[in-house]
Amino acid sequence: MITTLTSETSDTVRKTLEYVRHHRLAKGDRLPSERNLSDRFGVTRSSVREALAVLDSMRITERKAKSGIFLRTSPEDGGLDALVLQADLGMAFDAQLTRDAIEARIICEEQAFRLACQRRTEADLAKLAGLLDTYAVLAANDRNMADEDVEFHLAVAAASQNRILVRTITPLMLMSTRGRRRYFASAELRQRSLDDHRAFFAAIEARDEATVIKLVHHHVHTAAADIQALNEAAAEAQDAGIPDRTT
Repeated sequence: MITTLTSETSDTVRKTLEYVRHHRLAKGDRLPSERNLSDRFGVTRSSVREALAVLDSMRITERKAKSGIFLRTSPEDGGLDALVLQADLGMAFDAQLTRDAIEARIICEEQAFRLACQRRTEADLAKLAGLLDTYAVLAANDRNMADEDVEFHLAVAAASQNRILVRTITPLMLMSTRGRRRYFASAELRQRSLDDHRAFFAAIEARDEATVIKLVHHHVHTAAADIQALNEAAAEAQDAGIPDRTT
């Protein structure tokens, strides 16, 4: 959703969430008026209204007639879509939330990939093989494959024949979009990821549940550690005034 907004509106969403964090607002607390937010952030009233519409849709805020704008739930307690929104806006997650996201992804993918070993069809295998071919071409041509990485993982999840698992894994993947783009800017990491995905395919094709579970743990932990290191390096570069060209 955030990609369809103007840069000013996106910036207003981010500033509103930062205001909530800075003032430690809790569920039920009242936010400043639209006019106040407009003056405070130096943006138009229309941008404030659009930003609040986004936050309302995420069930973070709510506007009550003749009463004002209230916090429905804190950003940290919102749904996964709210976390994807914060990631899209470039808002950093704390260490605990990062660990929680990694743990949740492992739990969900472990089950999805295990079920994929049991339930995958020939059509599923054909789709995964095609995605691997695309992956290999992109890697050979020094192209970023962050989007294709998500597509492969979701295709494996889809092979579990459980649509709820797919819907759960999707935002967990999208939460790390910016970091994943940095990850796939590295030729070494692109090749490592390609090797891991080929191993996933082989295990699923062989219906080898034990191997695929081990691969999930290793792949997610290793990639998360690499992304964390790249994010920290990008933050240091930004502090030094060097623009981030990978996002």
